[in-house]
Amino acid sequence: MQRAAAWLRGNAWVVAFGAAAVLLAGLHLSALGTSPPGLYNDEASIGYNAWAIAHHGVDEHGVSFPLYFEAFGEYKGPISIYLLAPFTWVLPLTPYVERLPSALCGLLIAVFAGLVAYRLFGSRPVALLALLTAGLEPWLFLDSRTNLEAIVPMTLGFVVALWCLAHVEPGDTWRWFFGAGTALGVALFAYTPARVFVAVTAVIIAVAYRFPAGRYRNWWAVLPPVIAAYVVYLQWTLRHSGALNGRFGALSISADNPGLLTLAGRFLGNYVQYLGFPFLFSHGDANPRHNTGFGGMLFIVSLPVLVAGLVACVRRLDQALPRVALMGLVTAPVPAALTEDGTPHSLRSVLMMPFVLLIISYGWDTAWPWLLKRRAWAIALAVVASLEVGGYMYDLFVEYPGRTVVAYRSDCACTWFDSGIGDAIVRAHDSAAGHTVLLSNSLDTPYIQALFRLRPDPADYARRGLSVLDMEALGAVDIPQRAKPGDLMVLDPHDAVPSGSTHLFDESVTVARHTAEVGQADSFTVVLASVYRR
Repeated sequence: MQRAAAWLRGNAWVVAFGAAAVLLAGLHLSALGTSPPGLYNDEASIGYNAWAIAHHGVDEHGVSFPLYFEAFGEYKGPISIYLLAPFTWVLPLTPYVERLPSALCGLLIAVFAGLVAYRLFGSRPVALLALLTAGLEPWLFLDSRTNLEAIVPMTLGFVVALWCLAHVEPGDTWRWFFGAGTALGVALFAYTPARVFVAVTAVIIAVAYRFPAGRYRNWWAVLPPVIAAYVVYLQWTLRHSGALNGRFGALSISADNPGLLTLAGRFLGNYVQYLGFPFLFSHGDANPRHNTGFGGMLFIVSLPVLVAGLVACVRRLDQALPRVALMGLVTAPVPAALTEDGTPHSLRSVLMMPFVLLIISYGWDTAWPWLLKRRAWAIALAVVASLEVGGYMYDLFVEYPGRTVVAYRSDCACTWFDSGIGDAIVRAHDSAAGHTVLLSNSLDTPYIQALFRLRPDPADYARRGLSVLDMEALGAVDIPQRAKPGDLMVLDPHDAVPSGSTHLFDESVTVARHTAEVGQADSFTVVLASVYRR
């Protein structure tokens, strides 16, 4: 016991970092397939195309190793798909596996945030606090549990770029600047906001390190990899005119051709929301796919540390990296503010997070010596943080899954993560006995759920469509005219049931009420999809 105690005293920080790593890994990797439940259509699209690339070398349209992947009405970036593809060589394609690369990238963000803090301040406590902050903040935590697109890998690219910049010294060689530019260049192909903000960030770095003149002579090295990435991007864009900006045109604040004053008003109205208290700390994104509904995008306990970091960065404006942090935070909401739908939209503004984490690291460097002298304040902060983080995790793993299936979306009669659709399709396929399975389009892009679950040869699917699975996707009103005797119909619970149909089964989920309500049962059942035979 004495030897063990002596070892613990001599290796206290090894134990602390090891415990933090186990905590973060356990939280990030637990219940990926069930919290959130189901698999949203974007996730299913990424999953099937990754499997198709890994096993057949083509996407769902039969295109060999494309740079951008055509999906339903848009094109998806390559990063999330090519990251997932190798996992499908050794693991079955499930919702858990589909989300695993995103979760691992979330853990890497936490690791690099800790490394940045240690590089800047040489303090193990500050590095540990930066690691935990990056690994637990709601904004990135929920994003890393889904794979809607390469949102978390994109954020990782920016954090790695900041890690490279943290190594830059006056008179240093070009390699760290080049590394930062390379990380940004890769991030360009991840998610839509990066197409604009990579260039903005490169300019920010150039400005921050160019002045005063002569101190960082190799700042220019950040530009070649960024320029090379844009050359590849623009060449593809020219060959596929309108493919990547069509959705932005529909969502833009200028979509209805408003006057200049109206346009400026919309932009400013959107912009201030992203830097406001409600979005950041109390309410967050209203979309249940982007925020659980438990508070804002950041923990309230982070607010004083963030403020301390902002003050510290302002006081260090003679240094390049604090200038990057402040300019990055101010400009990161711009791409999101240019869109109107769903504002404030946490996915489009997630590039605020690398700079928020950097500023919080400066805040912890300021706060930690102060807290050491005031142990009562340190204990109070730890208690408040534990209660807030614990409450969020309880809500995410226990309450949040039920909320996503109880509340139906306004744009279609389906749940927020399309829960139950894939399972219903598989059960119908297995019960078809040679008959056709008709999928109601009320179920929100059911064809991609069928591809994800049943995984036909993508070349065959590109030629024959869903008939390769003896399936057809139709509008709910068209199914009665198309269905033949013996055919199965997978319907949304809100669809009208064709006459002469036999109910086979429902795909449903039982949701527990964890808060007792007078006169209410302890649980209730939600029907997610229904299967009938004509």
